[in-house]
Amino acid sequence: MKYYGTCPASCGEFVQGILDNEEYLSSYAIDMYSNVMIEEKIKNINVGPSKSRRAMEEVFKVFNLPIEESKNISLNIQSKIPVGKGMASSTADIGATIVATLQLINKEMSSEEISKLASIIEPTDSTYIETNSIFNPLNGEVIKYLGNIKNSKVIILEPNRTLNTMKIRNTANYKEIKFQNREIIKESFHLLEEGIRSNNLSMVGKACTLSSLANENIDEKFGLNEIIEISKNYGVHGVNVAHSGTVVGILIDEHMNDIKLIDKLKESNLDKVYKKIYTHRIIDGGIRRELQWNTSKIL
Repeated sequence: MKYYGTCPASCGEFVQGILDNEEYLSSYAIDMYSNVMIEEKIKNINVGPSKSRRAMEEVFKVFNLPIEESKNISLNIQSKIPVGKGMASSTADIGATIVATLQLINKEMSSEEISKLASIIEPTDSTYIETNSIFNPLNGEVIKYLGNIKNSKVIILEPNRTLNTMKIRNTANYKEIKFQNREIIKESFHLLEEGIRSNNLSMVGKACTLSSLANENIDEKFGLNEIIEISKNYGVHGVNVAHSGTVVGILIDEHMNDIKLIDKLKESNLDKVYKKIYTHRIIDGGIRRELQWNTSKIL
């Protein structure tokens, strides 16, 4: 029998940084997914990515099942999420694997429990949580639930460049620089909370833009100020970044003409670095069960 799990990607974070001496973030989900299918087999077992395989083993540990029994489970992943760009590709793989494994062993875990389990493997994103939240990526704990934003899309600027999240976190002055930004980040989280509560997307966008600019002293994004200026002229809500990645997002209303703005970005030659510029819907977070499976696209 086959078991499935699906988890959405993100386009970086609304806000990320130091709050009350700890690092927190608020990611948001988009309609791009990692799909996982697992099944028990005797031969031709696909091991799958190491982080996802470990996620399966961690589920077995939670329920005191012998790890050895997971060796006969074939793990297959289909994903369109770019890797190393700050779009939560491994977070999505891990989350979808956990849900599929839970189905196989007929057990349940809450989204919060899954987040904490995933953080054992690597720093994680808040995309497992159904509502936007303020979230600790290092232990998977939700500090505050904020709610959801509706009727929004994001124009994603994706460069070829990738960034290793753990490498940037392990730089010598990473935390010191984060602390320098904490007043701006405090204001950004406040604006984000108020903006989501009142469904004021302009306030949400302002929070994102402030956090994006604060992150420039940690990982500079090519042409960020130009992207912000061009976007302002089109009346967008704001600009966010993957704080530990390379993508940039422009938050827009779902009825806005994204094609015109994309053309303007290309006219400014921003596509010489951001080789792919495309639009996705912003959706609610949470891991889903997935019954659709394309057998020609297995990782």
